[in-house]
Amino acid sequence: MAERFKTSYSTCKPCTILCGHKGNINGEIRQIPEYETIGLMGSNLEIFDPVKISDWNEICSLMGMDTITAGGTLAWAMEAGEKGLFKTDLKFGSTDGVSEMLKDIALLKGAGKDLAMGSKFCAKKYGGEDFAIQVKGMEMPAYDPRGSFGQGLAYAVANRGACHVANSVFALEVYMDLIEPYTYRSKASLVKFQEDVISSVNSLQTCLFTAFPYQLETPLLKFSPKFVLKILMTAMAAVAVRFIDISLWPEFWSSITGQRMGITSFIRAGERIQVLERLMNTNEGISRKDDTLPARLLTETRKCDTKERAIPLEKMLNRYYMVRGYDKNGIPKPRTLKKLKIKKAALGV
Repeated sequence: MAERFKTSYSTCKPCTILCGHKGNINGEIRQIPEYETIGLMGSNLEIFDPVKISDWNEICSLMGMDTITAGGTLAWAMEAGEKGLFKTDLKFGSTDGVSEMLKDIALLKGAGKDLAMGSKFCAKKYGGEDFAIQVKGMEMPAYDPRGSFGQGLAYAVANRGACHVANSVFALEVYMDLIEPYTYRSKASLVKFQEDVISSVNSLQTCLFTAFPYQLETPLLKFSPKFVLKILMTAMAAVAVRFIDISLWPEFWSSITGQRMGITSFIRAGERIQVLERLMNTNEGISRKDDTLPARLLTETRKCDTKERAIPLEKMLNRYYMVRGYDKNGIPKPRTLKKLKIKKAALGV
């Protein structure tokens, strides 16, 4: 795509991450579809035409729609159509009708009125909940947790549903090879740490994509042999994360506010945000039953995995609740709320 569309950077200024690109697509300068859009509206639908994906990206942008949710919901509609559960003209591998359906979703017309409610709503109404790839009503990004068990836990417990920016454990498991992806060991501690840090980073209103460059710049991590770090992360993540230097973010806070904040206070702020969000969710009936993954991801293995490994979600979930200070149903314990100075009465709980 970079070669075909003669792309150049189109990103926030000033920025050293440079994640956005623009290019010439059929004589029109457009933003190049990013990874999630290509994954969910491309290969997820068995579509491999980048121009068509760009067209749909433009429609979603103009209509104010998210391409992950749109792609995941369209995929449900296509499979539901194959199974006779939901009637549309949409078919895997065909671009016919996709542009029109996206506009119908935005304008709540015809079948688009139901699809606008997302795959969870549609699956409950028409059937097909096992292949509605969502958690808590949010469609899953283009990272398969069957190849990244920690990401599976992160998807299941995220307060807003299957969200890769609530926790990007897959980057440590797969891209950076810093922790064994096919094990449940240490994943609860790692997920908790990443959630707490990311919550505080988001509250600073700085770019989340700076996270790994900052965290991994510590000389101890930067120059240690990768196999040593992988052994430590896999065996003792709760200890290993203590060597991650996140001091730059508290320094940002101090430089703007004039108030001193240490690393411990920074992480505690993120922990408080996470638990507060969780308490708000449990007040609305969210509990262990909702901290799960689509049935397809728990029962079907990947064809590329000769060992046919399934996600050991329940084992990771039990450990996660323990390190979070939740009870067995995923409800924050009174002592956890007391430690974080969260008053239930203030939330009407």
